Amino acid sequence: MAILHACRTPAELGERLAEELRRVQPGLAAALCLASDRGPRWRVEQQFGTCPWAVGDEVERRPWHADGTALPVRYQTHELGALVVDGDLPAADLELVTAMLTHYGVALVNLTLHAESKQATEHYCASLQALEEGIVLFQEEDSEAVLARLLSLSTSMMHAMAGGLYVLRDIGRPDSGLQLAQALGIPEPMLHDFQGPDGAPWPDCLVGQPAQIVTRGDDPDAPFAGIDPHRTPPILTNVVLVPLRYHGVDAGLCVLFNAAVDAESDAERLSRVQSLGQLGAALLHRLQLEAVAAHNRAIARELQIAETIQRRLLPTRSPATDEYTFAWRSIAAQYIGGDYVDLLHTDDGTIHATVADVSGHGINSALLMSSFRGAYRGDAPWHQPAELARKLNREVANEVGSTGMFITTALLRIAAATRQVTITSAGHNPVLHYRAASHDIVGIDSHGPPLGFVADATFEQQQIVLADGDVLLSYTDGVTEATDANLDMFGEERLAALLLRHAAATPHELVEAIQADLGAFTGRDRCDDDVSILVVKASPTLAKPAS
Repeated sequence: MAILHACRTPAELGERLAEELRRVQPGLAAALCLASDRGPRWRVEQQFGTCPWAVGDEVERRPWHADGTALPVRYQTHELGALVVDGDLPAADLELVTAMLTHYGVALVNLTLHAESKQATEHYCASLQALEEGIVLFQEEDSEAVLARLLSLSTSMMHAMAGGLYVLRDIGRPDSGLQLAQALGIPEPMLHDFQGPDGAPWPDCLVGQPAQIVTRGDDPDAPFAGIDPHRTPPILTNVVLVPLRYHGVDAGLCVLFNAAVDAESDAERLSRVQSLGQLGAALLHRLQLEAVAAHNRAIARELQIAETIQRRLLPTRSPATDEYTFAWRSIAAQYIGGDYVDLLHTDDGTIHATVADVSGHGINSALLMSSFRGAYRGDAPWHQPAELARKLNREVANEVGSTGMFITTALLRIAAATRQVTITSAGHNPVLHYRAASHDIVGIDSHGPPLGFVADATFEQQQIVLADGDVLLSYTDGVTEATDANLDMFGEERLAALLLRHAAATPHELVEAIQADLGAFTGRDRCDDDVSILVVKASPTLAKPAS
């Protein structure tokens, strides 16, 4: 019986048992059967003599005729199968055969447990190896090194002759298309030469498919792994597809060529390389997120610098005059904005002021506003507001072209001695004029279209004289169009009422009050649009000393 326990495989064990049975009972017609995995049937493992069953047959659990005998194969209380014989065995041989079947059952269970233990050990060792490789890969910050190592490991696991690793142009978007990132054991031009059916990109047509081994059939003109048959080299026998997918995020596809096919280990190796594909997808996704985060940080730093520069473009101090006091504020919705506030004090005592707003906000608006600032500062001292608006309009129209961008602006020319203010508004919000004597507010409306709409547009201008305590308030639509949680706008009426309440305050206090009310109304520190405010207040006339 010891010869049975020396066998290394269930097949060898069955053959040895059959040999011993033939020795004990020459000419015996019998079949060694084991329980089938597919229901309450037997699977024939060994057949000899005149037994009509063939090896591999799935049969009912009974002898092939009524005179037959089924001797059970057991391990403890578990029935493993049976030895089906034709007729009855002599009593002397029956005891020996029963003992042989008992030893066969024990040896079969031992072999099965040993195989399962070996498989579990190999799986555990493979998992440890994958974990070690994963730790190394997760420490790698170079995406090229990650991709090269990933392809090398996949090729090694499947014992493949060559491979290619493709990454989606936009990780997470399977429809963004694959691009070849690494090739091993195969020239890149050959990979690029592969095409799918009807000339479609390859292997894009394989995105979304599960991990699998695709073997070439006997028909050379049949499609194979999604490759056009006319583009398939004769040397190619099989293709292993390994999706790079992790938690529903597609990152790419690993394609291996001419793997060593082994029916017993293919499923296990494919499972291992699929786990590696999941790890690769997680790594690529992480590297992409880190790259995006680094790019965003770089942009944020650049925008902070741009914000600092743009803030320095605002006036830093009020014009030195006894006739007026000024206050202003400009707050960008983002880092940089398209609003502009300026005050120029020329040698003759005239003060030139403007509040302007470029359509939209952000980098494009900021660039256009910077250009407008240069033109305004160069031209304002030499022109009346209406002529200045015409000149600036031509320049803005030339710059914006067909982009649809434009600028609204209120241009003020303030005479010191006469208290006369000349105003031209190009599509801008009404300038609010608080008249202290009557304690009311008059709105000064636009005198022409926004700058950049029509290159040859003309503009009008309006003159007013400020009395003691009068206030001019100019602002951008970021103030009046700011919304609360219910999407109700701040509005001009609310702003006018606020001006009436704080008209006696200093310009600085008025600006603070507007900003505070705006923040309370919206519930936010910054609005959705740029906010700019300019306040001009006529100072009380100084009494002349008696002569």
